[in-house]
Order: sequence, then structure tokens, then C-alpha cells
Amino acid sequence: GTTLNGLAELFPKGHFFGIDNNIDYIKSAEVLASGIGNSNIEFKDINFDDLCTTVLPNFDFIIVNDVYSWNSRNIRECIKGFVANHLKKDGIFYLSYQAKPGSSAIQSLREMLSFHTSGMPDDSSTKVQSGLDYLNFLTENNASYFTENVTVNQFYNSIKTKDVDYVSHRFFCNSFEAFYFHQIEKEMFEIGLSFSGSAICHLNFIDLAVQRKFQEFLKNVSTREQFESHGDIIRNQGFRKDVFVNSSEVMGEREQTKILSEITFGLICSEDEFETIAVFGNVELNYNNDIFKRLISILANTPGPVVGLSEHKKLRDYSPELLIDALKFLCSNGQVMPVLGTMGEKDKINLDADRYFISSRTNIQFLKNRLFKQDKITLISLKAGIGINVTMADALFMLCLAEAGRDGVVGWVLQRLMEANQQILTKESNEIDTMKAGYEEFYKNRLPQLLKLGIIEPMED
Repeated sequence: GTTLNGLAELFPKGHFFGIDNNIDYIKSAEVLASGIGNSNIEFKDINFDDLCTTVLPNFDFIIVNDVYSWNSRNIRECIKGFVANHLKKDGIFYLSYQAKPGSSAIQSLREMLSFHTSGMPDDSSTKVQSGLDYLNFLTENNASYFTENVTVNQFYNSIKTKDVDYVSHRFFCNSFEAFYFHQIEKEMFEIGLSFSGSAICHLNFIDLAVQRKFQEFLKNVSTREQFESHGDIIRNQGFRKDVFVNSSEVMGEREQTKILSEITFGLICSEDEFETIAVFGNVELNYNNDIFKRLISILANTPGPVVGLSEHKKLRDYSPELLIDALKFLCSNGQVMPVLGTMGEKDKINLDADRYFISSRTNIQFLKNRLFKQDKITLISLKAGIGINVTMADALFMLCLAEAGRDGVVGWVLQRLMEANQQILTKESNEIDTMKAGYEEFYKNRLPQLLKLGIIEPMED
């Protein structure tokens, strides 16, 4: 329930539903919603094969995340029936699934694990642990099956820290199927949906989707279906995040330009920390081009739409169409994002306050429940209308700044680490000096951005 709970606070005028067939997940999501105080969200324990007969309102957005490949054909038909019956005209449907050809190797992995654990009870945690131990042995010793299959490595790394039920379902459930893009597109077309694009932003652009030696080939294909299908083969794509729309209408270039020109874009990191080299699989993009540098410099201080950016003295030589293309490439790396217009230039960054507070109830609950449990944590910005990933170290400094005030941060961090039995790694300095250096870096490079995004705010005198 983390995604829906974050969205519910970001967009209080919306109404959200969360559906799962695992009652424990539903209960934990409800507890989270109660702790946050979200009243615009409902969680429902519904078996997926009952979706076709479920009475619910129609939706502007339906998200089916990491479910489609892991359930039976009958359940997939129920999901499609639900979408066909409940997605509004022009509504958006997001679907993620294991893709061929990259995920074909996962089936072989599952078959080998079933063989390795044969004879053990199906519901045994010992069976799951035995499977994980076996995979850990293979990966630590660089078995070729893992070193030569990136998708398999990614799959194992994504689930090895999950709970027993999740791992058991991924390894030992009877249903698993990976799909070619054209199979999914056909299924969605049958219920009246049209492919809109990939939610993995860079895959929508030839320049970033494949290496240069394949780009001319993709430019000459006649349909988007061919573009996607050939691209998946070239990249050995193992996972897809596809966006479909309940409409057959095609938006013209002029209309696209008009809509995109009115969207506000902002930089979510500092200008100094912007990563000028972005790697998209086997494709590398350098943002040192003049138009990129000018946009980065402006957006670092003044989020704005293209209609406003094109009037800036540094950007007057560039057409709106060129600025839009540059922003698309910048957004592909996740350092520039569409943001709410309320994230403006008049905001003053106060780095001298004695006390700060965390403005979002969702962020408080996320920090409460997930501190020290993962490398990064997603926090929401009510001011920008987005979620961003923050390292656990930065999240800890931010939390302790809010709890202890500016003068007590270092001591409070050390106390929290000790209480959580977390080891502090130092090179030559002692723990206090190491923590002081870490806080100074946070104060200089991270705190200004967190303040700009309104994730933490100065407390009024």
C-alpha cells in the first residue's frame, strides 16, 4: 500500500482503491493509511478471479503492477475483463510484466529450483531458504548461468530480501509466463486499448533505446509494434512497463507540442550534483551539450513550462520543439521531472533555522516503518507532486534534524544507529568525526534540495 498511500496524500481530491488477494497485505496497507490519516483510500481483499464480478466505480487510472506474469490464464482474463469494464473513456492503464526474450531464463531457473527442492513440503519456509542458499552459492561462485544472464541476476537480487511468502510465490507457484510485447498489445487491443508508450521513459526514443548501429534499422520500421518488438530483441528486454489508453484516437504533433509546452518541469537535484553522463543499458548520453547545460542551470533555480522557458534570455535561440526534445532526454534520466506549478522561484531556502519539521504524514510513516531496512527510501514532495528516492543516510540525517534540531543532529544520529544495532564504518577518523563529515555533506548538498521540495521545512519562530 505504499504507492497508493503516497498518491492519496499527494492528490487529496482523488479517490484511490487498492485490491489484493493477500489479506495480510491489505491489513498492513490499512494500518499505514490509518497512521497517515488518509481518508480518500479504500483497500479491498478480493481474489483476482472474482474481479469480473466485483462492483466498483469506473476509474481514470488502473495500475496492474507485477501481477500479470505470475498468475494463471484465467486470472489474466479476469484482469482484462475488469479493465474493459471499469476504465473510463480516455483512461490510462499501466501494466508491468516479465518480457521476452530476456525473462525466458527465469523459467529455467524456477525449474531448476523445483528440482533442487523436490521432496520438501510446498509450504515450507525451509524449502524457500534451501532455494535461496542454493542460488547464493551459485552467484557467489560466479556460475555462468548468472554471469551470462543479467535478467536472472536482477531477478534474484530483487527477491532475495523479500518475505517468505513472496519468495515462495516467485519460485514455486505453478503459474508463470513471460510475454512478447506484440502478445500484450494484441490482448489490450481486444479490449479496446491502444498502446501509448513505455513508462521506462528512455525506451520511447530511438537514440536512447538502442545502440547507434541499430538506430537506422529502427527508424525504417513502419509501426510502433515493430519498434517495440525489435527493440526488445536488441536489448534482450526482461521486464516491461507499458502504458495503454482507452481510445483509438491519435494525438497530432501540434497538439502534443501544445500540451507539453504547458507542463512545468523542475530539477530535483542541485546543479552541482547533476550527473552529466547517463547510461541507458548499452547507450550513453552526455548532457554537456549547450542546450542541456542552459536548461539545467535555469531549472535548478526556476522550475517552469516551455512557454516560459522559451522567453528566457539564455533560451531564446531555441524553438519550443527543440526545448521539448531536450526536456524529454533530461526526464529520461530522472533528474528533471514534471512538477506542480507551486514549486516556484519565490521559495526561500532557510538553512539557518534551529528547528525543522517533516511536512508529509506519509513521509513520517515511511521513515518510521522503513528506516535501516533498505538502501534507499521513497519520499513524497507535496510541493512538487512527485516521489523521489533518498539514500537511507540522507533520510536518517533529515529525520534526526527534525527530531533533535540543528545542534543535536550528530549525537542523535549516533544514538539511533546504536539503538538499531547498526555498524558505523570509518576509515581513519573516529565515529563522531565521520558522522560530522557526513552531516556537513548532507547540509551542503542535500538539505537545500529537500527544503526546495518541501520534504522538510523550517519551523516558524
